[in-house]
Amino acid sequence: MGLSNWLLKNGPGSPGITAKAFIKAYKMLSSESHEEDWEGIFYTLFMQRYLAAQQIGFLGGNLLGKTNPNEIVEFSNGDMALFVFNMMILETSQFRNNINYHSFNEVTAVIHEVIREKLPLALIYDLQTFRHKASQL
Repeated sequence: MGLSNWLLKNGPGSPGITAKAFIKAYKMLSSESHEEDWEGIFYTLFMQRYLAAQQIGFLGGNLLGKTNPNEIVEFSNGDMALFVFNMMILETSQFRNNINYHSFNEVTAVIHEVIREKLPLALIYDLQTFRHKASQL
């Protein structure tokens, strides 16, 4: 793993660290069955992030307040990688504005890898399908 990939996975505020934070929060809310619980958990995660952003004043171009959480949950279709990527798009304009073809592939690979390693039961799509769906956002 090169330095760039390591930073994307482990650097402060990186997609990898953000995915790990979502995984930690997910595990605190979940039972053993992702199939039964994912909709409620994803909705709760959205609302937790929304309320936290509301308390600090929606800094950084946060769009959570303008978004229907049910649509985000439904679009994710139970895939944690897609949910995390979508939340990152909504949470900061810096992330939205810095995604281009090359960084898109690197960022989606990192998010997918972290979830595959840490919470594989919440990974519905393979990397290519995840990228295809994420590109529709």
